[in-house]
Amino acid sequence: MKNEFSLLSQGEAINAAFKEEMRRDETVVMWGEDLISMGSIVSGSDNSTQGIFEEFGGDRIKDAPMVESAIVEMAVGAAMTGLRPIVSTMVAGFGICCFDPIFARLGSSYQEWLYQGPLPVVVVASIQGWTAKGPDHGLSPEALFMHSPGLKVVMPSTAYDTKGLLKSAIRDDHPVLFYTHQQLLIRDRELVPNEEYLIPLGKADVKRKGKDVTIVSYSAMMLKVLAAAEELSKEGISAEVVDLRCLVPMDVETIVNSVKKTGCLLIVHEAMKRAGAAGEIAMRVTEAAPDVVKAMKTPIRRLAAQNIALPHSVAIEEKIIPQTDDIIKAARELV
Repeated sequence: MKNEFSLLSQGEAINAAFKEEMRRDETVVMWGEDLISMGSIVSGSDNSTQGIFEEFGGDRIKDAPMVESAIVEMAVGAAMTGLRPIVSTMVAGFGICCFDPIFARLGSSYQEWLYQGPLPVVVVASIQGWTAKGPDHGLSPEALFMHSPGLKVVMPSTAYDTKGLLKSAIRDDHPVLFYTHQQLLIRDRELVPNEEYLIPLGKADVKRKGKDVTIVSYSAMMLKVLAAAEELSKEGISAEVVDLRCLVPMDVETIVNSVKKTGCLLIVHEAMKRAGAAGEIAMRVTEAAPDVVKAMKTPIRRLAAQNIALPHSVAIEEKIIPQTDDIIKAARELV
């Protein structure tokens, strides 16, 4: 009898999503840096592309030179001619090297060229904060790309969410920027259903129920937020944890419903505070539910990294990026 679940890492969940979608649809293709030679979307050992070349051959997956702009520009053309490309720029910070192709060619093609057809491109990359890899590799650039008018931005925190959201992203007819995180790729395996499932883009998930304070976050920062919520519970503070999963489209309704209950909102992310996603989240909540915000016990608070480029030092990086104790302290002050 077939098992109903398998223990998968995030990399293995990505691999399963890729293979399932490539078997289902022969127009799904992929290329990027080290996909075949390293078997990974982040030039590591996450196994996210392992076995794909052996099963599907060189017509469906290709290693590309380290020219991120060309990788993405090729995907634009391929999508317009009927393919569904998945492309990897390896590291999220390298998105700066191909900012124009992602932000404008993918994100603005409908407005700029009056293009009316589908543009099913998924750009996959990994954020590598907490590893002292410096400003290029450790950068969290999601807020930059949230500003692009036609681009969806997905940042899951679990293997289960990663697989379901990635499959939905590959089937989406609009361009999607899909960010993994190095800390999630190396964490312990999780139970993931063997049967096919999809998670719709733009739907948040309440990872922990609570009544005293709402904490909103996404990606690897969820690990610290959930750890903080557990410690807060020992002090009698009940934190409700909302995992956004998608920044564009954003599920504001789930946040508002939580804040109606708790009366407090703390937004936490790894990226720098100034002009970061937290400001947009707070404003969207305020615009959607001004009466709820007016009735809150305390003003909305955001906790994010300092406006400093990440160093090649773990000790210094830990002082720049919010840690579990920082989240606990901020939640205590709100309550």
